[in-house]
Amino acid sequence: MASLIVCGAINWDISCFVERLPVPGEEVVVKHITRVSGGTGGNIAVAAARVLGAKEVALIGALGKDDIAHQQIAALEAEGVITTGIKQIVGEESGQAYILVDQTGQNIIASHLGANDRLGLKHLNEAQVKQQLQECQGIVLTDPPLEVAEELINLAKRRAVPLLWDPGILIGQEREVLQSLAKEATVLFLNETEASALLGIEEVNTGLQKLKKPGFGNHAVLKLGAQGAAVLDAASGKVTEVSALPLKKLGLNVISTVGCGDVFAGVFAAYHVMGSSLERSLIMASAAAGLNATRPETRGSLDRAALEAMEQQFRNLEFTVQQYRAPKAAE
Repeated sequence: MASLIVCGAINWDISCFVERLPVPGEEVVVKHITRVSGGTGGNIAVAAARVLGAKEVALIGALGKDDIAHQQIAALEAEGVITTGIKQIVGEESGQAYILVDQTGQNIIASHLGANDRLGLKHLNEAQVKQQLQECQGIVLTDPPLEVAEELINLAKRRAVPLLWDPGILIGQEREVLQSLAKEATVLFLNETEASALLGIEEVNTGLQKLKKPGFGNHAVLKLGAQGAAVLDAASGKVTEVSALPLKKLGLNVISTVGCGDVFAGVFAAYHVMGSSLERSLIMASAAAGLNATRPETRGSLDRAALEAMEQQFRNLEFTVQQYRAPKAAE
């Protein structure tokens, strides 16, 4: 059975590469288009499977009964992801994402949730899914419907297995409900926008102060893009920061940042369930996400052997780690 369960969206990504992102009312020329498997759940599952190996990661999600679903399942199975937990829903389209990517790699995404939004509690009670959830060593949540997220958070708590949550698109929902659920996650992944919206975190140095006020006792992982990443441990007051990969020194350029956060979460989760330290998980996740940005494909992460070999090489190129105690909150 799978050691890691991922639950989240499965989308068909239509990416349009443009010179620059348009302003409202402006039309820009598309240089080329790619159509590939995506979605946060699918992307995280693939990134984790490349580290953990075939049949070690199972995906819980929903697709329509359409041609896209067949292509999605085939792509996931080719990566060694267990797909028996994917529900195909009659009368619903498979999820799709429409993405504009400029020449610096920045992007704008509009998602049609489709079948993703129909994943429900009933699905979690199906025999194969229940067995997977009872036997796994860790769970990653991305953006399933809130009731599904709540049920899986509670299940992980009952089983005392780590739960890692990247709430993503759910951030736009009720803040108080999300904060309450977020307190129960072992690891909470947030980018800068999400950290500000959910917790009021504006920068790493003051982040722990914000975490302690609402009663968080878990680990918050901040994905800071070109500034790297950080783990904030509210219980111990320790901060671990990892710099971004020095891409220019490596002779690499950013092509697309689409999927980098998903690769980060998948690789972090994989190392976490293998028993690696938070520092090690953070380093490997940051390296994988940085490399993913240099590739046009959404799922551009490496397998474990290649990733670890490259991470060792990066250590001599200003890929650094800092640890310190966060300042105490003012009385």
